[in-house]
Amino acid sequence: MSDSASPSASVSLSEPIDIPAALSRAGIDYVTVHDQRLLAIYRTGIFNVVTEPESVSSADTLQIECWEAPLPSHGDERSQKELLEEFAAVFDDGEKS
Repeated sequence: MSDSASPSASVSLSEPIDIPAALSRAGIDYVTVHDQRLLAIYRTGIFNVVTEPESVSSADTLQIECWEAPLPSHGDERSQKELLEEFAAVFDDGEKS
């Protein structure tokens, strides 16, 4: 499923957050895979979120990869990278690492 050309991002936060709670507050659907990994669906794209060694319920660093590109939508001209950055902003309030 993953493609070496898929965009990815590393996010460092100033304090640990509960990633599932942040996604829920933002109205983003997700599935927990295990303690350090979940898959989120954002604008029909699938994003892999890994927090090793921390748990997704209390992480201050995370790796995000766009596994499956969002389906094309009417009038949405954003690239995978732009959507990844928009998704990552849910966790870091606009600060890029």
